[in-house]
Amino acid sequence: MDDLHEKRALELVQQLERAGTNCGLLVVQGSVVMRGPGAPYIETPMVTFEETDLQNAIALDLLEKRKVTGSYEWEWYVLKGKNIQ
Repeated sequence: MDDLHEKRALELVQQLERAGTNCGLLVVQGSVVMRGPGAPYIETPMVTFEETDLQNAIALDLLEKRKVTGSYEWEWYVLKGKNIQ
């Protein structure tokens, strides 16, 4: 991973940090989306970021996968070490 890709991954993680508690990232139809609390969940497309940026943030060990169960199950990525439901 070159410096530009690392910088983009770090920027993605910083935006997730600024979003606050109980937010995470997932890929929907090839696009990175930030999902936040609400009923129903609030999804915000991260138009300046690509799936590669998310994968690079995971490779840098900044994010970890979590499963959410309910009426259906889905996975998202949250800040590493954060206690997010």
